Amino acid sequence: MRKKTRKKRTVPSRRKKKTKKKSLIPMRIFSFFILLGLLLFSIGAAGYVIFFRTAIAHGATVEASKADIVFEEPYTNFPELPSDIPPARDSSLPMVSIIIDDMGYHKKIGLELLGLPMNLTFSFLAAAPHTAELEEIAFQTGRVILLHQPMEPKSKEWDPGPGALLTGQTPEEQKKLFYENLQAVPHAVGVNNHMGSLYTEDRTAMDTLMQLIRAEELFFVDSFTTAKTQGLAAAIAAGVPTARRHIFLDNVHSENKVCEQLQKLVESAEKNGWAIGIGHPNAATLAALNNCRGNLLDHVRLVGTQELIVKLNKK
Repeated sequence: MRKKTRKKRTVPSRRKKKTKKKSLIPMRIFSFFILLGLLLFSIGAAGYVIFFRTAIAHGATVEASKADIVFEEPYTNFPELPSDIPPARDSSLPMVSIIIDDMGYHKKIGLELLGLPMNLTFSFLAAAPHTAELEEIAFQTGRVILLHQPMEPKSKEWDPGPGALLTGQTPEEQKKLFYENLQAVPHAVGVNNHMGSLYTEDRTAMDTLMQLIRAEELFFVDSFTTAKTQGLAAAIAAGVPTARRHIFLDNVHSENKVCEQLQKLVESAEKNGWAIGIGHPNAATLAALNNCRGNLLDHVRLVGTQELIVKLNKK
């Protein structure tokens, strides 16, 4: 009897312990994953806050940080007007043209810039993921469109991106690249250089390019990334309508700094009759064009680059 009693007491007792263990294991696993999830969420949230604040401090957006694949060369201070371009004066308001370069990588800001009630000119990178969509919108809204042609910089630190023209390429290679890029920006009426501090100093390379530009009846705007550029001389020799950039608007990604550069652009136009400024799709430039244009651009006539080039190159 005792043995049976012991057996009966022992069996239920063991079964109870096993049941308890089985019920605790899923709970422990569930708790582990809950704690792991909370830890990962906390790390992610902290990282996001740090990144977001850093991006805002530099006048960027989360979208832009993902899309900043192509970089501009460092800017250098050059004279505001080269001696080989005569002023274009008449009785009308001075003319200003503002080109927005690097279009196609920043969809959200690109759309906002296209939506501004301003006669801006837009220069598109052929290989950018949003070029086809944004370029069509620019065309439908009557904007002047340029091909932003990548060219070789002096420093290997700066990557001009896909489709770049290089000094070591044969004329046939350059022709192939140029027409591939032009096909991706089908409504382009002109070309300006992306980077190119090395390429634009090479007169042979620029002469080759100008023959291609002339054959398509396009004009050329020298972004003026080097004081020794041969762009203007090569364009004039080839009979290509041309001009060059005077002011970079957003060397510093700060709304106040961009507004100061806009003021310099207006002053240059008032002094010489015309001026060309170049900006880029970033939060600071968008904010400055929204908030500073009224006080500044009332003193000049904002025109598409094509209209300005035609007037400057009338004979």
